[in-house]
Amino acid sequence: MKRPFEFVMDTFFEGLDNLKENQRLNFNNSEKFMIWVVGFSIGGLSIIVTNLAKFSNSFDHCTIKTILILLSISIISGILYRWFFYIYQTLYQNIEFYLQGAFSRQQIMEVNPDDISNENDIKEVIRRLKIDYDDDVSHVLDEYAKLTEEGKLIVLNDLKARYEIIAQGAKREFEFAMNYAKDTFKEAFGLSDKAADKMFQPTSSKKFRIFGFLTSISFLLSCLSFITVVIILCIKY
Repeated sequence: MKRPFEFVMDTFFEGLDNLKENQRLNFNNSEKFMIWVVGFSIGGLSIIVTNLAKFSNSFDHCTIKTILILLSISIISGILYRWFFYIYQTLYQNIEFYLQGAFSRQQIMEVNPDDISNENDIKEVIRRLKIDYDDDVSHVLDEYAKLTEEGKLIVLNDLKARYEIIAQGAKREFEFAMNYAKDTFKEAFGLSDKAADKMFQPTSSKKFRIFGFLTSISFLLSCLSFITVVIILCIKY
């Protein structure tokens, strides 16, 4: 039987695959739909411009001008949507990567440990060694109880020094691994140092929301502009 924390972590981690698949499906469908809308808008604009004289016989100047403006808005909004969508998708993929790491059952040594230099409880130091670095030194407790106060202090300081050495080693190894990953991405994609650093920084939630909003607005504006043109043509024809 799983503990509550393990159950929650496993449930969310397993749900990430479905979430990623659904998001990719939604992204693909919305992009295909926008291609159709922009394509029809470009086609309509081309037909009107190349047959302006014929349209002038059926529609007044104000109506034709309105239709041309709306079709232009639809096309421009569609192009902006694709650009906003690209940035939004990139930010979303960074969030997916973060969530996979957050909910993964893979265990890693603590790379940002708390300062235990002032900790005087040897049991707490031993517990931290076990939890943070899977280093079980609980066997020293039997001998520790038999020592003098001076001896206990020496053992306590030795364990704290042991914790610090392991902590520094884990931190250096983590930094080395991250730098190696950055260098690999930089060489593979031809990125600058600044661009590579951005890839490994947490995604700004504000930036993610802004581009999500811009993506939605440009999508709606493009679709509504095209729909308005269709309605105008139906009414005025």
